[in-house]
Amino acid sequence: MTPQAVDAAIDVVVLSLDRLRDTHECIDSVLEQDHTQVRLWVLDQGSEPATVASLRQRSLADGFAFVEVGRIGVAAGRNRGYRMGKAPLIVALDNDAVLSDTGVLTRVAQRFATNAKLGVLAFAVHDYAKGGPDMGSWSYPWPVASHFNREFLAARFCGAGHAVSGAAFAASPGYDEQLFFFGEELDLSWSLISLGYEIRYIPEIAVRHKSSQEQRINWAEGRYYYNVRNMLYLQRKYWHDPWMLLEYLLGYLVKGLWNGLTRPTIKGLKDGLRMQYQGKDSPVLGEAALAYVLAHEYAARGSAWQRFHREVMLRLSSRPPA
Repeated sequence: MTPQAVDAAIDVVVLSLDRLRDTHECIDSVLEQDHTQVRLWVLDQGSEPATVASLRQRSLADGFAFVEVGRIGVAAGRNRGYRMGKAPLIVALDNDAVLSDTGVLTRVAQRFATNAKLGVLAFAVHDYAKGGPDMGSWSYPWPVASHFNREFLAARFCGAGHAVSGAAFAASPGYDEQLFFFGEELDLSWSLISLGYEIRYIPEIAVRHKSSQEQRINWAEGRYYYNVRNMLYLQRKYWHDPWMLLEYLLGYLVKGLWNGLTRPTIKGLKDGLRMQYQGKDSPVLGEAALAYVLAHEYAARGSAWQRFHREVMLRLSSRPPA
């Protein structure tokens, strides 16, 4: 693994689905960057005709790529977008996020230039309206106040804003498209860790995130179903530990019942177990990768009792789970 040059080219990938005003603001923040080698790719996943027309017209005026891919899901959409360009670095943004200042992409290139093991750079995600951490996007060690403004190694990243080494992504299987939505970042994280890369949260590189409710799948309409189904599948794919599987089953069952989500819980458990036995027969993570994930994912989230209280006995109306 060789560090990228400080002036390395960057492909910026934005998945869009309606939210026209937000998408234009996201595009503005990319086009205003001071980094000289930037190519923007906007992939639309089935927006209303007026939104498509507006973005297509702007792409012709401002010189970025606009591609209609249909509702293929977040995982498949990112795979398509990441593979369209040739740059050694890829930055991905939600279309309701904006880069925090004009120097973000330059700082991204600088950090990859000095770290050959960096697979993913996790951006800090600020609440667009209130400032400070966007709690719905925080999936790192607790308490948030003691971690949000300091750099640390992580075992996952938030999709709202992040950067990926193009070489690392090419060496991986990419996002697992069976997931469709939810858990796709965790899957790619563990895949890259298994290849010897690291994930680093860097607070000086940030986005401001609106957490738009428009086109957001809520808990009752499918979000919790995908959460349960996909996490059971990933447990099998990477761990093959029957005790951990039992912990996941009981935890998601209790959380679902506690939040009145009986039907999506049962369906998610059923489909997740079925997906498990369509997956691989052995864990992807080797000894070094297992040690990395245990240290920077599970140990960092506190004791079993703390995790039960914070992650299982959680009212989902307040924020998504870590």
